[in-house]
Amino acid sequence: MKIDVERRNNLKAYHSATHLLHESLRRTLGKHVMQKGSLVAPDRLRFDFSHMKPITNKELEIIDKLVNDYVSNSSEVTTRIMTPKAAIEKGALAFFGEKYGEEVRVVSMGKEKEAYFSTELCGGTHVKNTKDIGKFKTVSQSSIAAGVRRVEALRDKQLEDFIKNKEKLSTLSNQKDEETIKELSSQIIKLGGNPNVDNKDLKEIIKNLSRQLEQLNVKSVLQDKSKNIIKDDKINNINVRFQKIQDLPPKDLRKLVDNGKKELGDGIVIVFASSEDKVGLAIGITENLVNRYDAVNFVKLGSEIIGGKGGGGRKDFAQAGGQDKNKIDEAYEKIKSLI
Repeated sequence: MKIDVERRNNLKAYHSATHLLHESLRRTLGKHVMQKGSLVAPDRLRFDFSHMKPITNKELEIIDKLVNDYVSNSSEVTTRIMTPKAAIEKGALAFFGEKYGEEVRVVSMGKEKEAYFSTELCGGTHVKNTKDIGKFKTVSQSSIAAGVRRVEALRDKQLEDFIKNKEKLSTLSNQKDEETIKELSSQIIKLGGNPNVDNKDLKEIIKNLSRQLEQLNVKSVLQDKSKNIIKDDKINNINVRFQKIQDLPPKDLRKLVDNGKKELGDGIVIVFASSEDKVGLAIGITENLVNRYDAVNFVKLGSEIIGGKGGGGRKDFAQAGGQDKNKIDEAYEKIKSLI
């Protein structure tokens, strides 16, 4: 049978890295840290341990540095056969779930004056020298149960590949963000705006530009008399404003209703806005008329006609949605019949 030497060496290195990680966790987070489970694979390691809260970025840096310091120190990994009692008296840690006989194998690494950085009872295979582990880094942490956290780590070639891939993805993401920023800026300039790109974070720039473009689009639509049609009527001695707007997101209706109420002084403001396959309806009634009219009743009637589900609100303001912009005029006529 042929032995896969590369796989075996990777397993050895990840196993030894697990020992160094365990002790680094204990020295950084506290002696309460004890192993609750682990996975040693040829391409990664996973380590579960007792700890009540997430590890901070600063703590992770310290943990990684401790492991890498002992890797760089090129410490010989030693094994000794002892009784379990003698081993534990020497400071050896017993791994979770293991059962030991009269004699145990004690694995130590990381020489510290008269002692070792890590000493554990372990029957598995290990590297001969910590330098064989290679560069080490924790790449994730999570909570898997109450009081139990999990870290995953990579080393050497797998870590290099991980970092290269991460950098590649970051570069691709940055390129995509830059293209998005260019496109948003172009649209803002076409609408007469000045793109706001005063931020180092590309995601934040995109967020700001998207907001800026949305505001300019709304302004542009409201200034276009072919898209923003306003008709003021007098019905039964009541001032009524009917406003119909194309290409305006329904979420902007409240502001238009409030503006209409101010301009009318007293009366009823009925606003329909359509954008793609969505229709919004909002109705506002000035305070002096809420004892005679209810915006909720108006909105429910209008919503049914434009294919909505009723909407809701208060007597002075109500809002609803629908899907059929071709029935906006019909809905308005029905609402008018209630005034």
